[in-house]
Amino acid sequence: MDPMFLDTTAALKKFLSDLGNCDGQPPRLYVDLEGNNPSRNGTLSLVTILLEPESEVYLVDVTTLGRDAFTTAGADGRTLKAVLESKDIVKVFFDIRNNSDALLGLHDICDAGIEDLQLMELARGTSRNDISTCIERDSALPLVEKRKWKFNKERGRKLFDPALGGGNAVFDERPLSSEMERYCMQDVIHMPGLRELYRAKLCDAWWKKIEKETVARIALSQGSYFNGQGMHVAKSPAGWVHWKPSMVESQSCTLLTTHRDSVERTATATGKEVSTHGYTTEEHNADLFDALGAFSLHGHSGIGNILGIDHDNEDSDKGDLTTCDQECGYCGRCEY
Repeated sequence: MDPMFLDTTAALKKFLSDLGNCDGQPPRLYVDLEGNNPSRNGTLSLVTILLEPESEVYLVDVTTLGRDAFTTAGADGRTLKAVLESKDIVKVFFDIRNNSDALLGLHDICDAGIEDLQLMELARGTSRNDISTCIERDSALPLVEKRKWKFNKERGRKLFDPALGGGNAVFDERPLSSEMERYCMQDVIHMPGLRELYRAKLCDAWWKKIEKETVARIALSQGSYFNGQGMHVAKSPAGWVHWKPSMVESQSCTLLTTHRDSVERTATATGKEVSTHGYTTEEHNADLFDALGAFSLHGHSGIGNILGIDHDNEDSDKGDLTTCDQECGYCGRCEY
């Protein structure tokens, strides 16, 4: 897929006018920021937005539009600033802290209604990872697609990372190169899959802690002395490492059910045939086809690595991908 570049107020107005109702669950917006060290001390060049369940990526050109990127209103009077500040419109970020710092410090935006994907990942008891590590380690991408994603990430990084001979000015070059367009969209397009994976394993008690910590992160990032660089940002929140929900708490898991019902309602409203996690039947079948192709190329160990199957523990009937009925669990999108 190619991203849609929003570099005029007319294009931005149309995007905002077409958003429709974004309140509540499931999230419609997955967001990432790009620039030269996006923070109060850096620059903000692009806002990358994945719109779900359409799986459409938009690049809001802050370099060209300046403050108009956030103050231009759609047909209903809603601006991007209003969307980012709304408590009712859920926006998914990976580690909100530096993003929040940049939005407030550079454009006076006090973001709210945030789900922090990194906190969901940390709640699983893992050490702090960046989103690239999460995609490489946890996503259900077929091996071929994962290699393509990694290639685009590394190619883009060489263009902007000074340590690799690049420079952050590439985010402000216009027209933006196709390599940088692909780089900007590589993370957001995989965020919904990671969110489904991480959130499906969270009980309500954990989710309450995540919500509380997300608010605390935003408040911290908007403080006068916030520093988003250093080893301190790599640590799990205080008290998380050894905390475990009680037996009763761990049995209360209503979040995924609520999410699934909401997606089904969205599907009905848009007239699209989608699975309970927002993917069309055609996309699911395409993913299964890719997985079967990888199976034929790499053998049993290859398909196990791609789909995350533990061959030592799998039942005999779980190894047969030909019986997939869209609720098999192999692609990571079903409630198996």
